[in-house]
Amino acid sequence: MSNENDLRSRLVPAICTQCGGQVQVDPSQEAAVCQYCGTPFIVEKAIQNYSIQNAKIEHVDTVNINTKSTAESFFGFLGQQMSESREVRREERREQRAADRESQKMFFKIFGYMAIGMFVLGAIMFIVQTIRGDTGEDVPDTPETYVEETVEESPAPTGGISGSFEFSIGG
Repeated sequence: MSNENDLRSRLVPAICTQCGGQVQVDPSQEAAVCQYCGTPFIVEKAIQNYSIQNAKIEHVDTVNINTKSTAESFFGFLGQQMSESREVRREERREQRAADRESQKMFFKIFGYMAIGMFVLGAIMFIVQTIRGDTGEDVPDTPETYVEETVEESPAPTGGISGSFEFSIGG
């Protein structure tokens, strides 16, 4: 047991150079094998890794924190981000306006073609109507009928008026 206690007292903490696992190594040995990943490593290097990772600052005389520079760099960064964001929005608005202008041009182009087409169709209808001699009135193809009415007064025994009607058909 004494031999085992001696070995434990000689072991120092180290960090595996491969997996980063914390291991106990004998500083008198040149190499060891990680108990976690099975990778062989150099003992001195593993001890240095442990020392660097667990270094403690034991004495600090003064610590200077320049808040002005920190605030200036923060607000400068923030301003730059906002400027970039505004520029992106401006560019999006420019693109949207250009797309709207193109849509309006297309609308007016189609509207213009439709107006020209309607004008041409109206002109063609006018020309056809003029050539055919149509006046736009509906004229029947049958001869006209005239009705004449004559009234004769004759003494009637009852004092009434008697009359007759004549019809003539022809043109």
